[in-house]
Amino acid sequence: MEQKKSENSFHFINGIRVLALFYIIFCHSFLFGMNYTVNNLDVISWSHYFIFQLITSAVLNVDTFFVLSGFLTAILFVRQVKKEKLSRRFMFLYYIHRYIRLTPTFIIIMFMSIYLTPYLGYGPAYPSQQGFESEGCRNHYWWTAFFYIGNLIKPQNMCLNVSWYLFNDMQFHWVAPLVLIPFVLGRKKLAYIVGIIYIFISMSSVFGLLLYYPHLNPNNVRNAIQQSTQPTEPTYFNVIYVAPWCRISAYAIGLLTGFLVINKGRTYSINSKIKLIGNLLTTSSFLVCIFSMYGDYNSVNGLNRASIIAYDMLSRPAWSLAIGWIIFLCSITENGIVNKILSWPIWIPLTRLNYATYLIHLTIIYIIIYNQTMPFYYQPLTVINNYVSQLFLSYAAAIPILIFVERPFFIIEKKLFKR
Repeated sequence: MEQKKSENSFHFINGIRVLALFYIIFCHSFLFGMNYTVNNLDVISWSHYFIFQLITSAVLNVDTFFVLSGFLTAILFVRQVKKEKLSRRFMFLYYIHRYIRLTPTFIIIMFMSIYLTPYLGYGPAYPSQQGFESEGCRNHYWWTAFFYIGNLIKPQNMCLNVSWYLFNDMQFHWVAPLVLIPFVLGRKKLAYIVGIIYIFISMSSVFGLLLYYPHLNPNNVRNAIQQSTQPTEPTYFNVIYVAPWCRISAYAIGLLTGFLVINKGRTYSINSKIKLIGNLLTTSSFLVCIFSMYGDYNSVNGLNRASIIAYDMLSRPAWSLAIGWIIFLCSITENGIVNKILSWPIWIPLTRLNYATYLIHLTIIYIIIYNQTMPFYYQPLTVINNYVSQLFLSYAAAIPILIFVERPFFIIEKKLFKR
């Protein structure tokens, strides 16, 4: 099956999306599986191994999706403005299209998790009274999902744990026109300045919050201990991890990457020395971002506070810049074998299932774990077995959701607004 290359095609994005989700599901499978093991202390001790940082640092991979979202928003916005004038109707469709595209599938899966999961299993650990959602979600804060503000109002009670990403992505979509409109009006310097301001807001927010809350730490193990010993204290997840002002740097870098591709064009030829230097910096960035926290996991006292603050403030922008470099090279067809692998046709059907798979995969993991009649012994083969089965079932469960929910609403929206 041959793919046609054109100015409008970014086939490599399919590969990035699917592989990034594979990585996220693997880490969720591993981390949530730890909750129902007989040897969880042994598993925690695995964090002392250097290679274990591939799991603990997987949280950075979510920023890959923010970069992609910003990149595609920039590309599609500029492309659409070339077809029609920038107008009130145009901006109305900009916002309503995103809402209709995401919301029906999200809300249906959320209500399934609230009302159906109490009946999807049994066993000594199965939460048959309230299912997988908290009482705060079920009785008080479910409505925040409709307005995409669940990460701003009592985030500990947000429905569907993975929904924090959707809330952030939608909030970034709301403020993106402050960067996009100057760009399409020819004020490109202003657009770049606003984008850079977003990045500095994110970095300074992380810096300030980590100074204000000295107990917060991106270390997953220390977070778990802190939540169990100090349950009333603010958590890293609620204060920093889901806060849009702490996460917008990746999205802004995606927007700026989109502008760079638009300015340079798809046929731009990059200097081989610059490409080599960029590739070396990208590889170095990935390695530093993944393994820098090893000292905090491997020692009792951990890293000093200054190192932790520096890591958390710089790691996400550094990761996002590395992803942005890969996107840029692939966009100008300069990334050789990497571009070819990411552009394989096999990713196309999987990427169409990605959204529903992301929303449903934690529910699938919970169902499998909580239906166990007794805790299992965690070892590498068990981890792999759990992951493969949960990955397959997550994509399988996404198929009917795509067919009966996501696609019908997509078709309705397309016909309704003649897009």
